[in-house]
Amino acid sequence: MPSSFLFAINNEGRVFRLSTSGTTWREFVYLGLEFKHLSAVPHFMWAVGGDRQIYVHVHGLDIPIRIKEESYQNERWLPVEGFTSRLLPTDRYHFSNQEGSVDRSFDKIRLPSMAWQWEGDWHIETTLDGQPLDDDGWTYAVDFPANFHAKKQWKSCVRRRKWVRYRRYSAMNSWCAVAPLHKDPTQEPFIDVSVGGQNVPGAAAGNLLVWAITAHGRVMFRTGVSTTAPEGQRWTAIPVPPGCEVNQISVGPTGLVWAVLWNGRALVRAGVTRENTTGEFWIEVAPPEEGKLSQVSVGTSAVWAVTRDHRVWFRKGIRGESCGVSEEAATGTGWVEMVGNMALVSVAPNDQVWAVGSEDRTIYFRTGVLPSDPTGRKWRAIQAPMQMSRTSSNASLWSGAGSSHRNSVCGSVTGGGGAKQRVRSWTSLAQRHSSSDTCGVLREWEETSRSAPTPTSLRLQQQQRSSNGAPSTATTSQDSISEASNLSTSIREQTRGLRSIVGKMLHNQSSRTISPERLAVFTNFASQWKWWTRSSQIRSEDDSNSADGNSGSFNTIAAIKEHTENSPSRLRVAGKSAGDVKSNPGVWSPIRSVGSVVGMEAHPESDGSVFDPDLSADSGVYGDDDAGEMYWSECDVVWCMVAAGACTVDPQCLPNWFVENLSTADLELSKPWRVRILQELKKRVPEEFNKYEKAVDISSWVKTGDARCMLKETNYQLEDCVLELEWIGGDLGTLESGTFTIMSPEKNQTKIQFSLSEITCIACCSEPAQPRIVIHTPGLTKSLAVVKLQFCGDTDMEDWMANLTYVCCQANGVHGAPSPGSIWAITGLGDIFVFDPINLEAAQQKDDFYVQEIDITGRGLPYEAQLHNGFCPGSELIVTGCVHDKADRFAVNLQYLSLAVRHKADLEAKDIAFHFNPRFSPDVVVRNSYLAGSWGEEEREGANPFRQGAEFTITIICCEDEYKVHVNGQHYVTYTHRQKPHFITHLYIHGDVSLTKFVYKSKKVIIDPLEMYWRQMGGHLRRVETCAAGVTWGVGYDNTAWVYTGGWGGSFLKGLETSSSGINPMADTHCFYVYENQRWNPLTGYTSHGLPTDRYMWSDSTGKHKRTREKTKLLSMHWQWVSEWSIDYHTPGGVDKEGWQYAVDFPSTYHGQKHFTDYVRRRRWVRKCRLSTSGPWQELGNTKLVDISLQDSGKIGSDHLIHVWAVAANGDAVYRRGVSQSSPSGTSWEHVPSDYPLASISCGPRGQVWAVGRNGSAYWRFGITDSNPTGAVWESVEPPAGKVLKQISVGSYAVWALDSQGQLSLRREVTPVFPEGTHWQTLPTSANDAATQDRIASGSTSTASTSGFRHVSAGRADGEVWAITASGVVSRRYGVTPENPAGTGWVHGIVGNWQHVSARGLNAASLMDK
Repeated sequence: MPSSFLFAINNEGRVFRLSTSGTTWREFVYLGLEFKHLSAVPHFMWAVGGDRQIYVHVHGLDIPIRIKEESYQNERWLPVEGFTSRLLPTDRYHFSNQEGSVDRSFDKIRLPSMAWQWEGDWHIETTLDGQPLDDDGWTYAVDFPANFHAKKQWKSCVRRRKWVRYRRYSAMNSWCAVAPLHKDPTQEPFIDVSVGGQNVPGAAAGNLLVWAITAHGRVMFRTGVSTTAPEGQRWTAIPVPPGCEVNQISVGPTGLVWAVLWNGRALVRAGVTRENTTGEFWIEVAPPEEGKLSQVSVGTSAVWAVTRDHRVWFRKGIRGESCGVSEEAATGTGWVEMVGNMALVSVAPNDQVWAVGSEDRTIYFRTGVLPSDPTGRKWRAIQAPMQMSRTSSNASLWSGAGSSHRNSVCGSVTGGGGAKQRVRSWTSLAQRHSSSDTCGVLREWEETSRSAPTPTSLRLQQQQRSSNGAPSTATTSQDSISEASNLSTSIREQTRGLRSIVGKMLHNQSSRTISPERLAVFTNFASQWKWWTRSSQIRSEDDSNSADGNSGSFNTIAAIKEHTENSPSRLRVAGKSAGDVKSNPGVWSPIRSVGSVVGMEAHPESDGSVFDPDLSADSGVYGDDDAGEMYWSECDVVWCMVAAGACTVDPQCLPNWFVENLSTADLELSKPWRVRILQELKKRVPEEFNKYEKAVDISSWVKTGDARCMLKETNYQLEDCVLELEWIGGDLGTLESGTFTIMSPEKNQTKIQFSLSEITCIACCSEPAQPRIVIHTPGLTKSLAVVKLQFCGDTDMEDWMANLTYVCCQANGVHGAPSPGSIWAITGLGDIFVFDPINLEAAQQKDDFYVQEIDITGRGLPYEAQLHNGFCPGSELIVTGCVHDKADRFAVNLQYLSLAVRHKADLEAKDIAFHFNPRFSPDVVVRNSYLAGSWGEEEREGANPFRQGAEFTITIICCEDEYKVHVNGQHYVTYTHRQKPHFITHLYIHGDVSLTKFVYKSKKVIIDPLEMYWRQMGGHLRRVETCAAGVTWGVGYDNTAWVYTGGWGGSFLKGLETSSSGINPMADTHCFYVYENQRWNPLTGYTSHGLPTDRYMWSDSTGKHKRTREKTKLLSMHWQWVSEWSIDYHTPGGVDKEGWQYAVDFPSTYHGQKHFTDYVRRRRWVRKCRLSTSGPWQELGNTKLVDISLQDSGKIGSDHLIHVWAVAANGDAVYRRGVSQSSPSGTSWEHVPSDYPLASISCGPRGQVWAVGRNGSAYWRFGITDSNPTGAVWESVEPPAGKVLKQISVGSYAVWALDSQGQLSLRREVTPVFPEGTHWQTLPTSANDAATQDRIASGSTSTASTSGFRHVSAGRADGEVWAITASGVVSRRYGVTPENPAGTGWVHGIVGNWQHVSARGLNAASLMDK
C-alpha cells in the first residue's frame, strides 16, 4: 500500500505529519501562523488559521500542476483579400475555443490567481492528431464547423491554427491564503473547513469538494476545486433551514456532508451527485439519546461523532456510494455508542478511525475496523517520537539577533547574502549578542501564501548596514531601546514590557496611523507571547537559558518600535526587497489574493517579486533532520486535532506507530531458570556426536492431494485425479531429484509422471470460483506440454503451487535475487516471473564459447535446428553422424528466411548462405549458395573425404570473410561469403545419413525460449522494467511505482522461502466492467430485448461472452470488493447524462450523443476490487506512473548513474535523479515538460529517449548530454502511415514501436548524425518459421499468436528483441543484425498468457565496461 500521511495540530497550533512508512512525527516548518482546524486529502490540505481565514496547502507532488491553455485563431477566405481575420457575422470569434463558442483572445486569458505563473509565451502547435504540420500550423476546412485537415484544398474556405500556453501552480509546499468573503477579512471569519469528495460516484477524476463554516453560522461551498485547481474559484453560500446555525462540518470521500448545529443536532446534505456537487436539501438528524453533538466525521461508509460529554458514537446504515440517490444511505439508521471518551474523531477514506483523547489529549487509533465489523474493537494510542522545531512554544516568533536570513512562506529560506538557514531556536535566541546585533529581524507574524500576501503576512525587516559600513537609514528609536533595556530578565517582566510597547504603538496615532489589520497582528502577537510565557513557566521554571533572553526580546522589540514610528524601513516579500517592487497596492489587498472572485493575476512586471519561481523548487515543507534546528522529543504532546482524510492504513498490517507492553510469554522467557538452562545447552560441545554414523543419508518427502486435471488427450475436460509430489533430498538439505505424478482417483492408474526437471513454469491460471494452476513441460510430448489442475479451493491451490514452485526452484538451482542479465515478465493475472540465465551460462561456458550440445541420435531427416544466436563470425557448428551404406548424397545448409519477399506466398521462402553437399556419384563435394531464388556458381575443388558407411564429423567455423570447413578433424576447404553470415538463422540437414550429435558454439549464451525456466518472484504488477545493472522497477494496476528489493517470495510461497528479507506488503486495484446493451424498438423505445442475432444484453466489451453484475465473482480470497456497481461515466468515446453510448448497430463505433440513425446503445458498469498480497517490492512515493524505462550508463560499479524515465498518470514525462545499484530508488523526480500528453517512453543505450503520445505520434528528446541528462526539447516524428502507436522501445540498432492494431514497426537508421532516423519499416504479422507452424498444427498455440503483439522490448545487447504475441506467447526475434535490424523471424516460447516482458539487461553484461 502506498505511503500516506496522518496530520495533526498540537496545542500550539503547529502542524505535524506522520507517515505510514515512518515512525516519527515531523513538524511543518513554522513561519509564524498557528492553525485551529485542519482537513486533508492526499496532497491537499485546507485549514483555518489563527486569523480565522482559510488556507490551502499543496504538498508531495512530484509532478507539478501544469495546465494547458488553448486558443484557436480562425480565418476565412475572401475573394480579394484571401485568408483574413475579417469573419462573417455568423462566424465564430477570431480567437475562440475549439467549438468557437467562447471568445479566447489572449488578453482575456489570464492567470486565475497569483499562485499561478506562465511558462513561456504563446506559441503555435504544429501537429494535428499526431501528424506534423507546417511551421505556420494552419489546418483547413470547407466551413465552420467541420473536420480540419493539414492540406489546403481548392474548396477550403476557412482555416484555423491552435495557440497554446502553459501555466503552472507555483505555490507548491506553501500555505496559500484563500480569498475571504468580504474585503474586510474580520467581517465574517471562518471557524471550520472540510475537504473531500475525491471519490464522488461518476465524477471526473481529481474533483474535490470543500465546505466551510463562518462565525455567522453560514455554510459556504468552494466551487471549482480540483487537483488541477487547488484554490478553486469562489465561495458560494448554501442555505440552511431557518433557525439552524452550523458550527462544524465534515465531507466524506463520496461527497456525503454532515454538519453539527449549535443546538447539538446534525444536518445531512442530500442529493450530492456528480451533476450536483452542492446537493439539493438538508435533512435534520437527531443526536444520540439526550446528548448533544459537538463534532462529526464522515468516511466512505461510516459516520462517527462525539457528543459534548465526550462520548463516541457510530452511525450505522451509512452507505457513502449511494448517499447521492438514497436519503437513508446518507442519514443512516441509528446511533451506536462506543467505549471511550474522546474530544474529537477523524475518519479516513477507508473508514479507519482516529481520535484525540478528551483527558490525555493523545491520538488514538481504532483497531479492527473492517467492512464486516465497521465499529472495530478497541482504541490504541500512537506512541511515536516527535521531530519538532526548537522554536516550539512560540519561541519561533523570534529570530537570533543579527541574522540576515528569512523564511519564505513556501518553505524556502534565503538570506541577504544568499545563505540558506532556518528559523533560529529559542536556545540561540536566548544567548547574549554583541551590540552590532541590535539590527534584528522581526519574523513574519502569520503564515500565508507567497502568491497571495496579505497585510498580516508581510515580512518586516529592518534595513541592514550597507556594505561600506555606513549605518542603516532605519535608525532604531533610542526611547524604545532604553525602554527595552530596562526590562527584567524574568519572563513575566518581558511580557509586561512587550505589552506596554504594543500599547504605546496602539495609541501613538501622532506618529503613524496603524491599519486595523496590523493592530490585530500586534494584539494577536501579544496574546501569543503571554500564553507562551505561561507554558514556559509550567515546563521549566529554572531554565538555564532564560536569563539570557533579554537580548533576543530587546532586538525584536526594537524592530517592532522602529517599524511603527514612520521610519523608512524596508519590507521583505518572498526574499526580495520592497524597494525593488513596483508600486501596485491592489496586489496586496485580500480581495485580490489567491482564489479571489476577482481572479486578478500577478502581473509579470509589477508582481514578479511576489512569487519567485526559483524559490518554489525548494520545498522546505518539513524540517531537515540535519539542519540543527530540529530535535527529537519523547515529550507528552497535547494534541488538539487530528486529520485522517489523507491517511490510508491497512487494518491487517498496521504501521510501526504502536508500542505494546511485554506479553506474558516474553516475561517467561526472561526468567532466571530459563536463562540458566539455555546457557548450559549452549556450552555443550557438538563434536562428540561426530563419531556416530549418520542414521539417514538421504531423506524423501511425499505430498499427496486431490484435484481435477485437464489434459489435451481428453480435450481439456476436467477429470478427478490424485496428485503425488515426491522429492528426495541429500544430507545437506539439497534436492537430489523429484517426480510429479497424476493418478486416477483409485491410484491404480498413472496418467502422467515426469521429473521435476522437465517443468519450465508453474503459473496461476485461475478464473473466478475456479482456482487453477498450469504446469508447462515443453520437453515432453506435445500432448503433455501443458497440464492444468483445478482445486477445490484457493487454500489448496496456493499450497500446491507453493510446494511445486519451491522444489522446482531447488531442482533448477535458482533462489534469491536474479542476476542483472535476467528477463522479467508479467502474466495477465499480474504475477511476476523471471528467467535467470546465470546457471545456463555456467553450464554452457567452455573456454571462450558458450556450447550447446544436442543428442539427435535416432532423429529422422530432414533435420532442422534453430541457431538462436545466429552464425556470426566466431561461431562454430559441429555435426556428427554416419553415412548410409548406399548413400547417394547428403547436404548441410546454413540458411535463413529470404529477404526478398514480394508475395505472401514467399513468407516461408529460404535463402541458403552456404550449401555443403557431399555426393558419391560423382564423388565430389559441392559448395554453393542459393540467393534471391537462384543458385550461384558451384565450387567443386578438392577430393571427397566422406565414405559410404563411415562415420564423420563436420566442423564449420565462421570467419569474417569465409567459412572454414574441417572434416574428421582435418582442414578441408574454405568458402568465401556470398551473403553476410549475420543473416543465418537455421541449420538444415537432409540426405542419406544418420545423425548422432549436433554442437553449436556461440560467443554469447544460447537461449531456447521453449526451455527457459520461469520462476515466480512474488508480488502483483502490471508492467516491469529492468536494465543491465540489475535495477528493476515495476508499476501496479493502480499506477503505483515499485522498486525491486532483491528478495524472493511473498504470499504465493506460503513462507517456504529461506529468508523474508525485502518482502513487503503490497496492494493493487482492478476494475470489473459489464456492458448493458439495448436495441431500439419502434413501440417501446430502447429495450433489453434484442434480435436473435444480437449480442447478449449483458456482456463483456466484445459482446461474445455473457456477463452479469450478479454473477461477477472475485478471482481469489485475496481480493475484496471496495465499491458497488455503478455507471461508468468515463467510458472511452463519451457518454450522455445517463452513461449511454450510441451506434448504428452491433458492433460499431460508439459515440456519446444520440443520432437519428442510431438503433443500439450500451453503457458500462464498473466495480472496483482490491488485492492484498506481499512480495519483494518497495513502494516508491505517491507519484502515479503509466510507463517506465531504465538504462544503465554502461559502466561497472554500484555508484554509476542509471537513467530512469517515466510517464506520469497525467501524461507528463519525469526523470528520476540519483538512481544507481547502491540506491535503486533514487532521490527525486524531475519534471520534463511536454506539449503533448505521453503514453509510453523508452531510453536507449546511446542517450536516446523516445516517447509515444496519447495521440499515437512519436517523439524523441533532443539535447541529452552527460551534463544535461533530461535534454532540451521534444521533437516529433511522424508515425508509420495509417498507424496509431501505443508503445515504444529503443534498441541497439533501431527503435521498435507497437501500434494499436498489434503490428510492429521499427525506425531505421537511427544514428548520432540522424537521431530521428530516416524511415519506418513495418513487419508482417504472420508466422514465418516451421517450428511455429508445427506448434499451430499441434494445437499448442494458435494462429492468433502470430497475428499481432501485445508488447515489445528491445535490449541493449546486440540483436536482443523480445515480444509478447497477441495470444500471450513470449517470443524472441532472430536474425537481428546491424545490416538487418528488423531480423528475419520469431522463435516462440511457452503459451503463458504473458502480458509484458523486459529483456533490456540480457547479454548486456559484456558491454558494461565498453
